[in-house]
Amino acid sequence: MTQADDSRTFLVTGDSGFIGTYLARRLMQTGYSVKGIDVLPHYSSWTVHPQIVGNILEPEAVRRTLRDVQCIIHLAAEHKDFGVSHSRYFQVNKDGTENLLRCAAEQDVKEFIFFSSVAVYGEQQATSEDTAPNPITPYGESKLAAENAVRQWTKEDLSRTGIIIRPTVVFGPMNNANIFRLIKQVCDGRFVWVGNGDQIKSVAYVENLVDATLFLLQNVKPGLEVFNYADSPHLRTRELVNLIASKAGVRIPSLHIPATVAVSAAKIFDLIGAISGRDFSLTSLRIKKFSTPTYHTAEKIRRCGFTPSYTIEEGIEKNVQWYLNHYRSMNTSFEISE
Repeated sequence: MTQADDSRTFLVTGDSGFIGTYLARRLMQTGYSVKGIDVLPHYSSWTVHPQIVGNILEPEAVRRTLRDVQCIIHLAAEHKDFGVSHSRYFQVNKDGTENLLRCAAEQDVKEFIFFSSVAVYGEQQATSEDTAPNPITPYGESKLAAENAVRQWTKEDLSRTGIIIRPTVVFGPMNNANIFRLIKQVCDGRFVWVGNGDQIKSVAYVENLVDATLFLLQNVKPGLEVFNYADSPHLRTRELVNLIASKAGVRIPSLHIPATVAVSAAKIFDLIGAISGRDFSLTSLRIKKFSTPTYHTAEKIRRCGFTPSYTIEEGIEKNVQWYLNHYRSMNTSFEISE
């Protein structure tokens, strides 16, 4: 394990979340000092570091966490695709980022790493860092607005460093988002094919993303840089599903439902969810996401010299085994929200 050769202290926002938990733990293992701020306390015994249970929208809470900090890694965000208003996305993702940047300027913090999202590209199905953003959802729009705030902050002082990371769908043990739902359906025998399974789906294993972040932190320089992150090779949906089934030792049903039929059928769950406030796994939006190709290249960070430690197959195997051996067999206490 590479040990830190500098004495920087990092503030991780959203350190109780999925990626934040992995990242804070990895930073500490590498020898860095870590602080955290989150609206929720730590759920995992993985990380033991100073944390303020607070909101990034509250300047005083942020100021307290920034004492003796040299670098902010900003993960805290409103990201759920159910039950979140347009204004709430912007309040947390844009206004929260701007508050962090103002406090960073006050405290003379020079490094800011922002976790954005490939959602800023909208429906563009093949992207690189050179692709112009064109978001179509409030989440993507709010993330792009936050990116612009980071750009402006970096321009205001040429000694500042801004790094924007745009991950694709991130998966791994302790997560309960999109890939988790797919693994759960396959392992529990409830998976049904929607469409022909020929869509390319870019994914990122969490430990690779964390290592990529540390790689960038060890090679920081003034100015702004933008990096996509996705693992390769980019699998088609049927390849991803078959890989999950193989690691779980289960068979996949041969029944295929056209995507248009599945979307129409799922609208009844959309209606029930809107009335009851319940978040169903089967919604028209999630079916559309599953059926839409995504191909987000991440060659820039590889050209810089980064090599991921895990293959997608190894990541899927670790995720499947966690689900079978911990989540399903024990309870949801191992679960950390995305």
